Amino acid sequence: MFLDEPFTHISPVQILKIKAIIGEERSRKGFLITDHLYKHVADLSDTIYILKNGKNHLVSTLYDMKESGYIG
Repeated sequence: MFLDEPFTHISPVQILKIKAIIGEERSRKGFLITDHLYKHVADLSDTIYILKNGKNHLVSTLYDMKESGYIG
């Protein structure tokens, strides 16, 4: 299932509900999630790729995201 910015412009309560639904469904479905609110995506992810300079880069942790210059 592809989710494009599911956490953007919604209330924190709704974010928690969406994360709970994804958490329940992830054992039965694969998800591709894009969002600038990367911490919510990281909470749910087994694998994280970032797009930098037009290329995909596998990152394992939020520390890796910082080291790559993706986050400050």
